[in-house]
Amino acid sequence: MIDRYSPEKIYTQIANAIEVDIQDTFEPGDLYLSEKILTEKFGVNRHTVRRAVEELVKQGVLEKRHGFGTFIAEKRLAYRIKGYERFTESVQANDLQVESILLDKKVIDARGGVAERLQLKNGDEVFKIDTLRKVEGKAAALISHFLPKDICPTALEQYESGSLGTFLKTECGIQAKRISSLVSSTMPNAEDSFKLGMASGQPILKVKTINEDTKTGRRVEYSITRFRSDMIQLEILMNS
Repeated sequence: MIDRYSPEKIYTQIANAIEVDIQDTFEPGDLYLSEKILTEKFGVNRHTVRRAVEELVKQGVLEKRHGFGTFIAEKRLAYRIKGYERFTESVQANDLQVESILLDKKVIDARGGVAERLQLKNGDEVFKIDTLRKVEGKAAALISHFLPKDICPTALEQYESGSLGTFLKTECGIQAKRISSLVSSTMPNAEDSFKLGMASGQPILKVKTINEDTKTGRRVEYSITRFRSDMIQLEILMNS
């Protein structure tokens, strides 16, 4: 299997062989063979195997999870950060099934960053709606939506599932457009990690977004989305 006389580096040959093995035998999310087993399989030292595995991790073929092992990487969905397009629409454009599950909804007082981003006073009431988004049946994102209470008074009672943007448009005539998104990588808290079905030590992508009504220019939604970084990659479209 390994040609020691080939000009191609041995670790590259091993990486290529692992890719073929993955395509023939494994599925995304599966636990892959340990370095010890690969060392015995290819008859090389562990350093060479580790170099091959590291190359495949860089390419997004494999994923290392501290304390758990090496896994076949999930295919990452490209979510377009675009003016009018929401998560549901972006996923459906890829011919994938998306499900929105309502986790909680309540009235809270706007404070700090929520009040500032919605241009409200501290203490003004807002709706807080928490949803879980699944792609092809697998948890992919948690979203906390904050809406000024008066922009769509029926939202708390009437919204049950699906795209909140579509609901605001059909229920209250609000055409929401994204005006800014702040993206960061961070570690999830224990509750978010559990809801997303993630291994401990795995980072998330956090996106804080402000939406305004195109007709009035008023800020109508602030959202905090926590994406599984092993499932979602962000595609930022300019001038959109």
